[in-house]
Amino acid sequence: MRITKIILSFLLLVFCNISFAQKYFGQIVTIKNDTLSVEIKLDASSFNVNKLMYLQDKISVIQNGVTSTYLPKDLKSFKIRLEKEVASFESVDELSFAQILYSNKIKLYKVLNKISYNNIIRVYVIKKPNDTHYFNMQAMGLSRLITKNAMLPAIEDCKVSYEKINNDEIKIKDEKILVEFIKDYESNCF
Repeated sequence: MRITKIILSFLLLVFCNISFAQKYFGQIVTIKNDTLSVEIKLDASSFNVNKLMYLQDKISVIQNGVTSTYLPKDLKSFKIRLEKEVASFESVDELSFAQILYSNKIKLYKVLNKISYNNIIRVYVIKKPNDTHYFNMQAMGLSRLITKNAMLPAIEDCKVSYEKINNDEIKIKDEKILVEFIKDYESNCF
């Protein structure tokens, strides 16, 4: 019994050290277009699936042993290498960093909004070329990621895409389908 307790304690200690000692590396692009390779400090538990939310307001980096904190007005963009992917963020109107899901003529961003301690809402944002307005679509659907009512106002300028959503030819059930739809919307109307 005593050996079991020792082994369990050791495994717990190792697990905690691994989970909290993760380092994240990436690149930042300054306002002057300088690209710098940095270590990114992520002040969130590695158990938190929404840990990227903590990078939307500011980013703290370590470069050459010096820690610096940047606000959205200080950087154009940054990338962070996670366990299985590279997440790219861009400064949106110098107010917030938003995760880039698609970027060409049209840009599609994802933003996580914390409304209470346990409640986080995903908001997908479309930025069209030559338009200063951003179209926000909350992920609130049960059978769909984004409901028709949230999607239609953002695409009403494109009859082909509008009809696909309105007639249920395409149902936005996940982010992959959303990105494919945005590519289709872009090719049809821009």
